[in-house]
Amino acid sequence: MLQSGYAATKRLAVEKPQWIPILECIVELIREFESQGLGKEFCGSWVLNKAAKKGIKWFPGLRTLVAYGILQKTYTTRGGRRAYYIMPDIEGVEKALQEIKTNHEKGQSKN
Repeated sequence: MLQSGYAATKRLAVEKPQWIPILECIVELIREFESQGLGKEFCGSWVLNKAAKKGIKWFPGLRTLVAYGILQKTYTTRGGRRAYYIMPDIEGVEKALQEIKTNHEKGQSKN
């Protein structure tokens, strides 16, 4: 059964919270592309570059996000060395990320 981006993101946040900053980078990247009229498709190396600019140094690849159903692989080029992806439910992912951020901020303000 295919989960919505919302449900998959909430599950990811519980099971693999270290992926949330990467997911935020992907959403930002997609929104930047959309604002420039470039569409929603992206490759993993672009996410790596965006993450590096934010100080995120560790990056294992995007297979985990595909396995969770958050991303879909569209095709591979360069002899299998560059994979391209789309995020089918970006609105659901954004909603979940916002809730996760809000809950995190509420939890920090209690301390």
